[in-house]
Order: sequence, then C-alpha cells, then structure tokens
Amino acid sequence: MFTCRLDAESRTPLCDQLYAALRRDIERGLIAPGARMPSKRQLADHLHISTATVEAAYARLTSEGFCESRPRSGMYAAAVMPHPRSAERGEKPPVRFDFSTGAADAEHFPYATWAKLTREVLSAQDTALLLAGDAQGSLELRRQIAAMLREQRGIEASPEAIVLGAGTEVLVASLVALIGRERLFAVEDPGYSRVRRVLVTSGARIAPTPLSDGAIDVRSVYVSGAGAVYVTPSHQFPTGAQMREEQRQALLQWARETGGYILEDDYDSEFCFSGTPAAALTAMDAGGHVVYLNTFSRTLAPGLRLGFMVLPAPLVAPYRAMYSACSVSGFEQETLCRFMKGGYLERHIARMRVIYRGRMQALTRKAQALGLGEVAPCSAGLHVLLTVGGRTPAQELIPRAQQAGVHLTRLCDYGVMRMGAQDERVVLLGFSGMDEQRIEAGLEALEKAWF
Repeated sequence: MFTCRLDAESRTPLCDQLYAALRRDIERGLIAPGARMPSKRQLADHLHISTATVEAAYARLTSEGFCESRPRSGMYAAAVMPHPRSAERGEKPPVRFDFSTGAADAEHFPYATWAKLTREVLSAQDTALLLAGDAQGSLELRRQIAAMLREQRGIEASPEAIVLGAGTEVLVASLVALIGRERLFAVEDPGYSRVRRVLVTSGARIAPTPLSDGAIDVRSVYVSGAGAVYVTPSHQFPTGAQMREEQRQALLQWARETGGYILEDDYDSEFCFSGTPAAALTAMDAGGHVVYLNTFSRTLAPGLRLGFMVLPAPLVAPYRAMYSACSVSGFEQETLCRFMKGGYLERHIARMRVIYRGRMQALTRKAQALGLGEVAPCSAGLHVLLTVGGRTPAQELIPRAQQAGVHLTRLCDYGVMRMGAQDERVVLLGFSGMDEQRIEAGLEALEKAWF
C-alpha cells in the first residue's frame, strides 16, 4: 500500500500534498508503469484522510496524464509517462497549438478602449478607489450587471444581492463558508474539476454525481443527502449538454423539499450560436434557493479575474457580516463599469460571437475532412467534443498530442467515477485561443500524431 507523510497543519492542502507524493513515486518508477493504484476508499482509510481528498489528487493526476481510469477496473498509473524527456529536465514541452477550454483570445481584446477608460479612471483621482470599498463591490457596477442580467438572461436581480469577486473559484470558496462546510456538495461527474478542487480545499465534502441524459441525476442527489448542488445547466461542462425544462424543475423541486442550495454556473451563456439560450435556473426560482454565478473571464479575458454572483435575499446580510472587503481592485471595477455603461461590452460580445462561430465551423469542417473522428454538434460554448477514430490506444492520445506540440484534454480527465470505454476516446477541442488558420494547422498536427 502506498504510504506518505501528510501534514494536516501545513498551508498546502492535503490533496496537493498527496498529488505531489503520488506523482513523485510514479515519475521515479516506485509505482510501476501500468500498476493498479489503491482504491480511493482503501487509500483514504490507510492515510486517515477523506475519500474526497484522494478523489481530488487522482483527478489531477489523471488530467495530467500520470494516471488513467479504466472502466470497471479502477485507477492505474499511466503505461506511458507524459513528455518523459521534458519531465527529466523539469521542463514542459513547447505548446504550438492550444486547444484548452480556458484559452484567451488576446488578438481581439479591446485594448484601445480599455486603455482609454483606464486613463480616465486614473485621471479622475478618485481617492475612494484606493480604499477597501464595499464588501460586495462597486454599487454602480452592480447596477450595470443587474441591467445586463435582466436584458440577457431574464433575471430580476437587485444590485444589493450581487457580489463581485476575483473569479468563480474565489466566489465558490466564499459560498462554502457562507452556506456551511457541513453541507455535502453534489457536483456533476464529469464536471469542472477546478471547482471540485476549490470545494475540497475549502473544507467541504463533495459527492461526485453522475449525469443522466446530459444533466446531473436528481435522483442521485436525493440519495446522496447533499445540501448543495453545483451545476452548469445552460452548457454542461465538459459535455456541452443543455439541461431540459423538466430536469430544471426537478432540481428546483429538490431544493424546495430539502432546503438545499443550487450553485448555478452560467459560465459561457453569452455564446449561443443557434436558437434561443435556455432560461437561467435563477430566473425560474421562486424560493430563493439558487445562487447565480458568472464571470467576465470568457467575455473579456481570464487574466482580469472579474466574476460575480447573485445571492438569494436571506444570504445577503450573512455575507456582509462575514466579509468586509471585495477581492477585485477598485480601479478594475470602475473601468469595467465605464466599459459596460458605454455599450462596449455588448458590442464586444456580439463581435466575438461571430468570430467564435466561424472558428467552430472551421474546426468542425477540418476535423471531418481529415477523418479525425466524429465531432458532436455544437450550438453554444467555446469547445467541441471529438470522438477520435483510428486505432491509437486511448491512453496514448494525450501523450502523442503533447509530443506534437498540441495541448488538449480528454472527457475522462474531468470525471471522478469510471466512465465507459467509448468516453476514453473523447477529447475536448477549445477554439477560443486560436484563429481559424491555427486551428486547422493544429488539427493537421493531430492527424499526423494519431494516424
């Protein structure tokens, strides 16, 4: 049985300590290539830690190619180490083509407008921007966000219920403290692994919950005894499925019956390429059970670290009692406020929607022309799913792509529980960080690597 020393008093989370110890032994060969790893429960009992901690460590090792989950068998050390030559030198292989789902479009960022507004903010010499400010952020910016939500998502949100924060992860961490670490948090599986990690490191227990017909299985949520649920209903990450009306009603019914909270991450609802975007759960909630989360990372740039949430009315006063300062600088808040007031954000989103639609169509055409496999239909969001054809073993898809300078992830990298054999061959291709020519060149590199 694998053994390592974990320091519960360290500032480094236990899941990160366990990840580092397991990776070190895998890289040194102390855990043989292809060897079966201890089950989550066995390892948790042996090290006297929670299974959620082991789940988080295993999920990270899987996403980086050091472990693989085999359907109906368990977790195994990778038979082929990711980029071994670079690992020996402590380097990463150069990435020539980035198909990651969180890549930024630097070319079309409105630099000139943002710079002009920033200069205006600085020229105003408003000393209030140097102070801590309101715990929930600028009231005027919250009013702009409330107007945007009303117009674009049909959400009637009071500015007093909106909270600004330095990204979704920061806001989720604050919610754990706000609604209680004693609650069990049900999370989609497969789902957004970084939020899973934030929940665990914030002291919460998680219940990875399978999807049923593209959405979290509400029956499993009931069975788990969860007191909170994190979901991505408008565009499930990573599958891209949209939660149907009856599934939304069932989840809201669960919240009403149990008094639980639903954390609705509406992370890329702005980019719908066909049809009408589905209504937000928050707009359907009459009982104050849904916390709405969104970010400007997708619409502007991840590096700005600007996100927000809409709290149910009963949580506003407890939030203000718990937090005394906003995690976003006053200068960035004021710049974004002027950006929205001037109509620049609305025009930027409209422009990027056209650009992203073109990239998605180019990616789909090229992948089909090269015979890479089957591309799932994409009506929204900034990535597509490709089921890779050919005879390349599923566990070699990522290592071969890395050797070709292509960065991407597999669907199974985002799951905690075992997935089917077919899912092992599904990869995510994000198209937000490259133009059409780079996308096509990247797909050609994949074709050479895999076939």
